[in-house]
Amino acid sequence: MPTGTRTDSTHVVASERAAHHIYVGLAWSTLGRLPLMSTELRGQVEVQLIVLARRLDVEPVAVRAGADRVRLLLRLKPTHSLATLVPRLKHGSQEALTAAGRGVHWASGYAVTTVGVEAIREAIRRIDDLD
Repeated sequence: MPTGTRTDSTHVVASERAAHHIYVGLAWSTLGRLPLMSTELRGQVEVQLIVLARRLDVEPVAVRAGADRVRLLLRLKPTHSLATLVPRLKHGSQEALTAAGRGVHWASGYAVTTVGVEAIREAIRRIDDLD
């Protein structure tokens, strides 16, 4: 669930010491990087991504939608596959955009990086800084 104000990313409490989990930073943009998402729509996309992640047994640590992209910090289990997970997150959030009657589409591809336990707070801060 989202917490705080729109100036804060959506955070979910996570254990930072779980050695059997993998933290990844994930991002993708709107088609053409066009700033098409209103503040209201961003909130809907964030909620949808949190719900989808949990259904996929992934812990969303931080989720933030900007006008032209989304950024997530996820805690994965070693059995998770990004090749399977990311398309499901993108497709599910795209359905939320379509249901909201918005002509926003995601660009193909995504950026991903692993995040060490010592860098989690910095990764969350960067996600918070997304406009």
